[in-house]
Amino acid sequence: MADRVRYLELSDRLREFLGVDAELSTTVSARRRLVIVGRAVNDAESGISRLDPLFSEIRALYVEALFAAKPRSGWLRNIVGTAIQEACETHGPDSSLVDRLRSFRRRAYEAAGKPIDRKVEQAERTAARLRADATWDRRHVSAMYDLAGVYEKAGRYDEMIDAYDGLMRERARLDGGEEYIARQERLVAEHYQLHGEMARAVPLLRELYAGDDRRRRPDVSFDDLIDGTLLHVSLARCCLATGQPGEAEAILRESLPRLRRHDERLPDKQYHQLLHRCTYELGSALWKQGHAREAMGFFEDAHALVAGPKFADQKAAVVYHSAIAYGSL
Repeated sequence: MADRVRYLELSDRLREFLGVDAELSTTVSARRRLVIVGRAVNDAESGISRLDPLFSEIRALYVEALFAAKPRSGWLRNIVGTAIQEACETHGPDSSLVDRLRSFRRRAYEAAGKPIDRKVEQAERTAARLRADATWDRRHVSAMYDLAGVYEKAGRYDEMIDAYDGLMRERARLDGGEEYIARQERLVAEHYQLHGEMARAVPLLRELYAGDDRRRRPDVSFDDLIDGTLLHVSLARCCLATGQPGEAEAILRESLPRLRRHDERLPDKQYHQLLHRCTYELGSALWKQGHAREAMGFFEDAHALVAGPKFADQKAAVVYHSAIAYGSL
């Protein structure tokens, strides 16, 4: 009951702040506003659940304030992809809030762009020359990554994404073997996720998941199990962000029991982190489908995994605790 009261008090204050900020943006300097909105984000992170639409709205406000004060900030480009993913989960991938964040993402890249036209032209020529070859090889893959990298430095966001898209469109021509191609698909999917392009990441991750029977066998080695579960959690998160919680649930329901067969590995940091993340995300998938009671059980299990002194993870504990409080309202 005390947790519920605290949650409601904090959410009421932050909702009030959302209204006050409209006035702040016209009466104080951009840097002063950034400090104030930063405090609101800190409050949200300390007590508002990522399942609560309010969290994404406060985070979006911070992105906006950071862009107004420091449009060339590297931190802005680091967090905007995460903000987009969170907003997709809470408000839907086609919401006005997500559209606004995508606009700030593009403008942030443009603002931070460097005058490197000569390097861009050179990278474009190299990629075009290799693209004309009848057979693709690893040189062409490297050239496409280089091209995406110089586009990013030049602040040309759309061209950067187009370079990754082009690499994936042509991967069937790649003469490198299935394992090498799968590595490129996973790497590009990670780039898409980093930039909040979950709709692009989903088909790649789904293809990798479907073709990865080896890591889902009962006798899978521990290292392969960890690698496979990382892929499954990434796909589940992208499904949640693209309005497909049922698919996310199915993936995580398959992965979690397989992980739990190795609970003797709890002291392994990577295993422990994957276990509590997988548990929490399964709860999220259930929550988004209206299965609140079952979801709460997974939130509580995830919190129990990080709350004890042996496996203390304060940041995750706060996230999971706020999910429990929000779910009890």
